[in-house]
Amino acid sequence: MSSRRKPSTHASAVARHVTADGCQFVIERIGVSAGQCFSFVLDDHPPVRGTVRWVVRDRIGFAFDRPISRAAQMAMLRRSKVVQGLDLQPA
Repeated sequence: MSSRRKPSTHASAVARHVTADGCQFVIERIGVSAGQCFSFVLDDHPPVRGTVRWVVRDRIGFAFDRPISRAAQMAMLRRSKVVQGLDLQPA
């Protein structure tokens, strides 16, 4: 039996430090790995895809595949303020 954790296929996350190119997520689930790809949906915006660049405890650096609009950045922050967070799905 291997003691190595399998990468998670789903994570709940709250966005912090959002820019057009990426953000930091505070995640609830361990097992997310650098290099893992996720996507998420924001109301009234196209789906956002990206890649985990780094993981430190309950925080991950997430780079978007394409820059997101200022309106999408604000939607992420609004959603995270009410602690709904975002559901990251395998891309």
